[in-house]
Order: sequence, then C-alpha cells, then structure tokens
Amino acid sequence: MTASVFAPDLLAGKKALVTGGGSGLGRAIATGLASAGADVVLAARREEILAPAANEIAEETGGSVTYDLVDIRDLATVEALAGRHSDTDILVNNAGGQFPQKARDYSPNGWRSVIDLNLTGTWNMTQAFGNTMLSGNGGTICQIIAIVGRGLPGIAHSGAARAGVLELSRTLAFEWGPKVRINCVAPGAFHTDGWEATYDEEVGQDMSGVPLPYPGRPSDVANSVVFMVSPASAYITGEVLYVDGGHALQGPISALPPDGYPERNEAPVHR
Repeated sequence: MTASVFAPDLLAGKKALVTGGGSGLGRAIATGLASAGADVVLAARREEILAPAANEIAEETGGSVTYDLVDIRDLATVEALAGRHSDTDILVNNAGGQFPQKARDYSPNGWRSVIDLNLTGTWNMTQAFGNTMLSGNGGTICQIIAIVGRGLPGIAHSGAARAGVLELSRTLAFEWGPKVRINCVAPGAFHTDGWEATYDEEVGQDMSGVPLPYPGRPSDVANSVVFMVSPASAYITGEVLYVDGGHALQGPISALPPDGYPERNEAPVHR
C-alpha cells in the first residue's frame, strides 16, 4: 500500500461510489478514497471480483468498503443502484473499456459496444446519481477519461466517447453548479492488468518523447481523484486534470504496435 498523502479524515462522513472499482485504476481510486476516510461502495457486474476487492481494501485501509452490482449500459440497473445509494456524496465513473483496432476495420457492433460502455454508460450513471444529488444535498462527480485532444490512433471509438464525456461534463458544470461539481481525470500510460490484457506488449513501451518518460503508478490517479472530489478543489468544476507525465503535450501515442500502420511514404492526396 502506498502511503496516503492526505489526512485520514479528509473525506470523513462522505459516501463514495466507484464504478469498475474491483480492479486496476478503479481499485486504486477506491483505496485512496477509503484511506481518506470515505465510506466506499465498489460497483460493477462481477461479484467474484468485487467481493474480495472490498474485503481487501477494507482490511488495508481500515475503512468501510462494500460493493453492489450494476451494468452501467443497462439503465434499469443503474437507476436501481442510484435508488439504493441515494445518499452518495461522491461518484467516480471509472468503468469503461475498449479494444485496439484500426478504425477502418470497425464493425457496427464493435463501434456501438465501445460508445455504449464509455459514453452512454457514463451518462446513465451521471444522470441517475446527478439527479439524486440535485434533489438532495449536492455532491461531486469525477469522470475517468483518457488523453484527449491529440487523437487516439488505434482506439478512435474510445477517443470519441471519452472526448464526449469531457464535453458533457463541462456542460453539466454549467447546468448543475453550484450544487454539483463535476470534473474529469485523464490518465496516461498505466500498465495495469487490464492494460496488459488489452494491448500488444509493445504498446506504451516507447515513452522517449514524454516529459516524464515512464508509466504512472495507480496511486498517482488515486491521489488526483481524491483531490478532485475533496474540499481542496471546492472552487474547481468543469475541468480535466491530465495525469500522464506530460504525454498530452508530447510523445508517441498509439494503441497499436509500431508495425500496426503502413509506412507513410505515399504521395499526398490534395483535394
């Protein structure tokens, strides 16, 4: 366990729900929130992952960590979850995923599956919990997206969805403030188990042009999320915090291995 940089009672009395909180960055975020004193609920589809994760995080942090089941693509299960946890103060929309492929090869179902998960699923959670916050005592929402703004070759579907979440969040910051703050955190290269299972082993290895040329630690994202949902960021809304070692500024960026694209030696086509 990485030592927390925050006071152990920073989020005392707050209830935080983290989607996709059973593994990877979601688990690190849940651990960070629990270490800062929040009561944490892990939410995802698979109980066999959530149950041991909740027990282990509770043992590690000494906090209250439970779990509940949801499929963020299924609005009925999302609304039921929001009803069971209407006292949530902090929502972290971390659940998502994609597969690497050239955009020209996407099938209609492949495109829809990624958009439904990353954009529509995030919207389902945001609206359901946002409505309970607006009707109650307010709250804070943090969306976990990706490096957007430079293009994401190899995962164009996910890039489109994540950019949509960013613009959605900026719009909601206007509509829902001051009662609900909403911000985004954009991780760069974090070689979690999910990363290793999704991408070719060569992807993300060349970081020679990145200002901080090494992968981040899951705790780096966790610390950023804790800051964004805490009173320390009380005057911040509608923003995106890049946790990427400067990757959004410079450095190779592709979800496909180096040989995944043809050589760019064709004559230009002027139209």
